[in-house]
Parts: sequence; C-alpha cells; structure tokens
Amino acid sequence: MDHRMSVYQALIHYLVLLVYPACAFIAGVDGPLLYQEALEGGNTTLYCDTIPTIADDELMLLIWYKEDDSIYSYDARISYEWSSVTFNRTGRLTVDLRKNPTVLSVSDLREDDQALYHCRVEFLLSPTRYTGINLTVIVPPSKPFFLDELGNKVQNKVGPYFEGDTLVLNCLVIGGRPPPRITWYSGDVLVDASDSESDIPNVRQNELYLPLMRDNAENLSCKATNTHLSPPVSAYVDIELYLSADNVSIHWIQGIQNGSLQSGKKAIVQCTAYGVYPSPEVAWWLNHKHLTQYSNQTWSHVTRTAVSRLQFIPTVADNQATLACVSTNPAIPPGRNSKADVVTLNVTYAPIVEISTLNMSKLNEVIENKALQLMCEVEANPPPDRIMWYFNGVQIKEGKIWGDDVFSNTIFIQEAKRTHTGQYTCSARNNIGESKAELVNITVLYPPECRGLGVTLNDETLVCNVTALPVPNTYFWQTQIDSQVYNFTTDLPFIPLSQFTVPLTTTVNVTCKADNGIASQQNLCTRSMSFKHLRPEPPQQCDLAYEEEQFQIKCIPVDNATYYEVAVWRMSKTNASLILDYRNSMGFGASQALTRHGGNIWLVRGKLGALNHGDEAGAAACNRYGCSTFLFLRPTEKLISSASIPWWKSVLDKDVGISLGIALLVIVFVISTALVVSVARRSLKKQPVPVIQVVQIDDVTRDYLSSTRELKMHPSCSLRSCSSNFLDENEEKSLTNWRREHVLRDWDPPPDVTLIRHRESAV
Repeated sequence: MDHRMSVYQALIHYLVLLVYPACAFIAGVDGPLLYQEALEGGNTTLYCDTIPTIADDELMLLIWYKEDDSIYSYDARISYEWSSVTFNRTGRLTVDLRKNPTVLSVSDLREDDQALYHCRVEFLLSPTRYTGINLTVIVPPSKPFFLDELGNKVQNKVGPYFEGDTLVLNCLVIGGRPPPRITWYSGDVLVDASDSESDIPNVRQNELYLPLMRDNAENLSCKATNTHLSPPVSAYVDIELYLSADNVSIHWIQGIQNGSLQSGKKAIVQCTAYGVYPSPEVAWWLNHKHLTQYSNQTWSHVTRTAVSRLQFIPTVADNQATLACVSTNPAIPPGRNSKADVVTLNVTYAPIVEISTLNMSKLNEVIENKALQLMCEVEANPPPDRIMWYFNGVQIKEGKIWGDDVFSNTIFIQEAKRTHTGQYTCSARNNIGESKAELVNITVLYPPECRGLGVTLNDETLVCNVTALPVPNTYFWQTQIDSQVYNFTTDLPFIPLSQFTVPLTTTVNVTCKADNGIASQQNLCTRSMSFKHLRPEPPQQCDLAYEEEQFQIKCIPVDNATYYEVAVWRMSKTNASLILDYRNSMGFGASQALTRHGGNIWLVRGKLGALNHGDEAGAAACNRYGCSTFLFLRPTEKLISSASIPWWKSVLDKDVGISLGIALLVIVFVISTALVVSVARRSLKKQPVPVIQVVQIDDVTRDYLSSTRELKMHPSCSLRSCSSNFLDENEEKSLTNWRREHVLRDWDPPPDVTLIRHRESAV
C-alpha cells in the first residue's frame, strides 16, 4: 500500500510540473527582486510570502528555483514535499512551512551557491505569486602574509632597523570574492591603503614604503576585507627598531627634604630612560665614581622604559658632588646611543659623633678601682648645641656614680666599679638633627668571688660557683676527709666525684679557688657536705613471677641506680630463722637505669631459681656509692602451685630421658640377640620335624640316678594346691621318706651334667 502511495504521489508531482512548467524569473515583471549576501561556509535564510490575499483562499503549491532549476516543492493538496537530490545531497536544505512568510534555510554555503533564487506560490483563488532573491556568496580572502624587498617570506618580526631607516614590506592576500581591499596600520593609525593586483593570478598586494621613526615604530598590521559580514582578516609583524633613550630623568624617591639630602640618612633616587630599545645599560656616577654596584635595573619591553634605582647614604664628602645617570644602548653605534641626566647634591648633615677611650691599657677594658675616661668627638655642620651621654640605652643624669659634669664631651670616672660595665654612647644635636655615636662596650674586670653557697653538688659533680670577669680559666680544689687532704687543679668549674674516692659515712670538707688572670681569689669557697643521698632509694614497685620455668623478680627502675641486687632467703631446717641462700646482680647500664622512668614503664628482671613455701626474695637498687635496703617479697600459694612441675615433664627431663633411652636400647639388644641365636639354631636343623636328643652321661651321674629311680615324684604344685592337701597318703609318704632319706645321707647336689654328644633322629 505504501509503495503504491509513493508512486501515486510521484505521478501527481510529475503532472504538476507538466501543468506548471518552469520559466525564467523576470524581476519587476514576475515579482519583486531582493538582494542578499552570505559568507561561504555559513548559513542563509530565504523568505517566500505564502499568505493569500483573498479570504478563504488557501495554498496549493510552493516551488523554489535556483536560476531555472527547481530545488524544492511542496504540494499542499497531498501534503507532499520534494527536494533536489543534487542540491540537497547532504541535507543542508530545510523548510519551515509553519511560518509566514515561509522560511527556506541553506547551510554550509558553497561558492557555486551564488545565484538568482525565486519562489513560486500557487493559490486556490489568488493569482500566482513570484518572489526573487539575488544571493551573493562572499568568499573571504586568505590570511595576509608578508614578503620583504628581496621576496623572502617574513614571519612575525622584521628587522632590526635604526631610526631613520626605510622599511620596505609587501602584504599579499590570496583569493576572495569580491576582491578584498588591503590596508596597512601602524597601531591604530592607517599608513597605506594603496592596494593593487599582483602579478600572481588571484592575488592582491599592498607594498609599503615606511620611513621608520620613533612614533611609527609600533607593530604593523595588514588587514584584508571584502564584506561587512565578518571582521577583516589581519596579520601582524613586529618592527625591531633599535632606539637610544629619548629622554633620561632623575627624580628622588626618598631621603630628600627641601631640596637637600641629609648625611647618614638613606636616600633613594630613580633614573628613568624613556623610549629605548633594546634594554640599555644604566650607570650611576658620583663625582666620576661608578656606583652601579649599589643599584638595580628593570626594563619594560612594552613601554620601552628602563628604570634604575640607586640607594645610598650620602656623607659629608658628597656635599656639592655631581650625581649623573647615563643610559647607553650597546646595540647602536657610538655617537648616538647615549643620553644622561645630571644633578648636584646639596648635603646637610647632623653631627658626626664618635667615642674614644683615654688612658686605658686594653681596648675598652679597665680594671676595677682604676680610672675610666671617655671622649665624645663631634663633627657637625652647624656645630652642636648640646652633648648627652647614655649608659645601656638610658641617659646619664648628674650625681650618683657619674658625677656632676655629664654634658661635656668628656666623661671621667676616677674609680671604676663593676657596675660601670656596659654600653656607652654619646649624642650631639644641631639644627639639622641629633646623632648618636656607635656603642662602645666598656668592661670593668674584677677578680673571682664566691657566689651563693660557693661549692655545690649537682648530679655527682662538685661545682665551684664564683663570679668573675673575665671568666676564670684555672680552679684549685682541696678535699679533706678526716686527716687526709687531696688537691686537684681543673680548667673548668666542676669536677666529677669519680675522680676520687668519697666515703658515704664521713663528712667531707671541699674548698675551691679560682684564678682569671686579673687577680687571684681572696676568699676561698669552702663547704662541708655528706654524700649519703647519692645512694639510691630502695625499689618501690616489684613483683614475683614464674617465667621461662623459673622464678623471677621484676622491678620498676629507680632513679640514680646503675644496677640491682636480688637475694633469696630460705627457712632453716628448724624453721627458726631465714638463711641467705642466693644472691646475684641484675639490671642494665647506668644510662638506661637513669632514664627508663616517667611515662613509659621499663622493668628490670632478675632470676631467682626455685622458691618454696616460706622463702623470701628481695631486690635492692645500687650504684657505685652502695645499695639501698632490700624490698622483700614472699611467693603466694597460687604462684608456687602454678610453678610445680607436672609428672609428664619429669619424663621429658634430660637425665631421665637419657636413662630410659639406654634401658630401651639394652632390651632391644637382648631381644634381638635371642632372636639371632634362635634363628641360628634352627638353621642347623635339616627337617622341620620333632627330634629326640640322646645324652651320654658319666658313671657318677648314672649311680645317682639309679639310687633315686624308685622314688615317685610328681610335678611341682602351685602354692594354692599344695596348701590344700590334695595329695594322697602314699604319695605323701613316699615324698616324706625320700626327703628324710635324702637328709640322712647328707648328699651333695648332683654333679653337673656334661654334654658329651647329641644326635638327631626322626620319631
């Protein structure tokens, strides 16, 4: 059915085309003519008026033509649309019939799409309507490119040139419809618009002749345009034009007041070189002295401005000196590459102050009770109107230790004390300002003296506490223990106790004396002290444990303990007292024992061996000064019970295991020997049948057997059977007589039966 409908619709369309043959559109006769432009590769919209002018009229047929070829049609009678396969191969043609006027859109425009388009509208009642559109497809030109005067292609940059040189540069553009217009711009200024055809087909050009000046040395741009629908196509080229500075200017940034500089006050001056390319060398000169080492320089490629800042501190000698800033472009030949600016310095300065010492044997040092004299030397313009002295940053007032004359240029102290040690300075003031001299450190030297207790004990070290200036370099020690005196000399103010034997029970007299090269110590530092406290405290937290098949004691370390002793006391046989049975040391080195305390709990362990009921274990902390008292612990029933050895462990004991192994080996050896012998005997038998063994005995044995032949013997009975009287009377009598007769004869046991030979015979 669908196939028949498509054939039917095609037939109707063919008939319509026959009825309404295509005809050439004549502007002004068939209808209005519109003009429209569009860019190649872009889109365009064509409008066709499909609104009827008569009421109740309706659209019958809509046809679009390119020149005289139909490209689209719509038959409203059967609602059928058709488009040219050739024109609409890629589906770039779309129609919106819902809009009035009707919209025909063409995308991806090509150069050959430029043509006269017209639409034809057939109504039911109204006459046929024509609308013509002359579509111009604008083809943009290519991007401009540059050739120099030798015909070489130029990329981005041309030059370098010097000011006054003439630039010859050709801008070319390929293609474009209509032909583009080519113009030259220097920045935003139009410099040339005289484009022309090139010798190369389809190429236009504009050759520029430009005298290069400072004002037109900006980048050049070449623009090509042939429509208002898109911006011009542009290409840029930079002109590398070497320029010396157009102007050099010096101006002050900091340190100037009323046109004058102050000596000793930091000043910052800036020199700016304008319109210079490439980066120049900016140099500072002060009275023909090069100062570039004190300056820094920056250069901006965009503004072509070089800036150099000089920071310096003017001095008295700089007054009326000339300061010059010279900008030199090394890329330009000498003679026209430099420009400078020069200023004359007007320097005013506050007083220049310096302190000198008088009548002092050593630089800035004076011995206590000797004279101290300082002089404030001032150089100022104008002269100073007041001088002031300062000690440790505080102004010196009259009186006390300074005397009354403290505003002159000299300060004099007849007898210097150690309180005069410190920093001295003086200041002078004039109408320019006030200046201070550099600080002078004056040191009053004095001999050693005891400080505080004189001799102290810090962590097993004797310390000699003295005050002196300079610091003593020799210390003399003396210790007296009972009637014995020991002398030591050290370079430092302390001596460890390890250098001599110290008794814990006796008070020791310790004396120290220091020497600093100025004078010896007059009053000795003496102190009596005891060293009992150096022995460590007893352990406070210990515990018994059974680990590694033996009893152990574990304790938390004690400060100042270098090792620990453990001991075991066992109850005597009479249970009357405890007797020391075991004693040993435990623990670790001194450094560990002194540091394994605090936040982390470290344990020291000692092995005790075996413990029984009633035993006591003890631990004591020790160092080289002795041991503390013992902390005693007694094992609990539960601990002893948990430490008892199971029966099966005795079997696994080393000695027991060795004994059992030896016995087992002996049994195996005996059994294996018996089996070997039995097998050897059986191997001698020829047949596996019973044998009769005939024994030949001697004469004595034969007589013995004859005498007892009449006796009637029975096999041995068990104890139970014999004790139950199961034998008859005859048997009992015969046995009794035999025993009696045998006893009466008092015979010896029968002699040994000697095996003479044997033989084997079958039964």
